[in-house]
Amino acid sequence: MKTIQIDTKTFQMPQSWEECTPEQIQALLPLQLLQPSDRKDGASAVMKDAAAEAVLKYSAAKVLLGAPSTLLEQLTTEQKWRLMRLARWVFTTKIQAKPFEKFTFQGVDYWLPESGFSNTSAIEIAMANINYLAYVRNDLPSIRAVFQLVATLCRPARKDAQAWRKSTDFNGDIRQAYNTIHADERAKLFQAQNLPVGVVMAVLQYFEYTNNRFLENYKLAYDPAEVDEPPLYQNGEGLITTFMDIAKLGVFGDFDQVCKQNGHTVWLFLRDNNLKIRRANERAEQAAETD
Repeated sequence: MKTIQIDTKTFQMPQSWEECTPEQIQALLPLQLLQPSDRKDGASAVMKDAAAEAVLKYSAAKVLLGAPSTLLEQLTTEQKWRLMRLARWVFTTKIQAKPFEKFTFQGVDYWLPESGFSNTSAIEIAMANINYLAYVRNDLPSIRAVFQLVATLCRPARKDAQAWRKSTDFNGDIRQAYNTIHADERAKLFQAQNLPVGVVMAVLQYFEYTNNRFLENYKLAYDPAEVDEPPLYQNGEGLITTFMDIAKLGVFGDFDQVCKQNGHTVWLFLRDNNLKIRRANERAEQAAETD
């Protein structure tokens, strides 16, 4: 936090997303979409972009500071520029921690997954990745997919949440169990009824950071692909077929039981299984060389 004094009033100005309130996060993230793109078509265009960027930074500074307009009007141009410099990080950084515990939409609370996917099921991670790939693909990206991603990860609390917390079977997750049909219905509602952009962006960036770290941690769960070999599945469906293969082994039970397992448990099994296969292959090759 940066302490700012205006007249006789003192304010605390956040200097990272972690220091922001949920309301500030939801107000600030949409400003990232308004940044002027790089232009090389003349000095006048550059000046317009610079002016637009200054307006955005000052808008961000006002949200961060939370000072009354009457006080802000007293600031000199130099003081406003100082505040703008303190707001630059809003446009150069992304969410890297849970932005808020839950968000409320049309009277319903939707809870986010815990950091690091600690309470997230395997099927949630798989479906979130499928939705994410559909949203970011270069060829006909799906806008609806980002709402499906939010609906997949963010769900209402179980009706028996309090009793569930005290249960010996409690897995750290108070959200309702993932259900594809319910997720699709909520995604349609989010899109049709205009779930705030700030909420969507916060969940999306939170997922991107968490998912990247998760997949990096379990990168040894998969054999390296051949250089000239295209992926068997282009849109993430391979995650689902992998669960089917695990179900055939009966390690966690049938397909439905595999899907309900904690994501770390399933990916740990995949990593362990792949490493053992690699070691067996290496030993077979060494044995063949000594024959």
